[in-house]
Amino acid sequence: MEPESMAVQALESAKSAHHRLDRLEVEVKDIHDLAAAMAATRQEITGVQEDIREIKKNVTELTKRPAAWWDKLIAAAIGAVATGIVGAVLALIFK
Repeated sequence: MEPESMAVQALESAKSAHHRLDRLEVEVKDIHDLAAAMAATRQEITGVQEDIREIKKNVTELTKRPAAWWDKLIAAAIGAVATGIVGAVLALIFK
């Protein structure tokens, strides 16, 4: 092979390598952008998870409230009945 054709072949090979490198640079940039987008998405998901935990906590507190109200109502009713019975007994005794 003569030197001139070897030089032309080497030059074409170098051009081909540069084109492939250029395409790889674009692909690497795309991958980098995708990784950045995934990191941002992960942060958003973390924020949503924290919001969900807070909502679940609030719902649990809200569902406990009626039960606490019923407990207070029952305690008040029992106290009223007991007071009535004691009052009736005292009224019979002091009559």
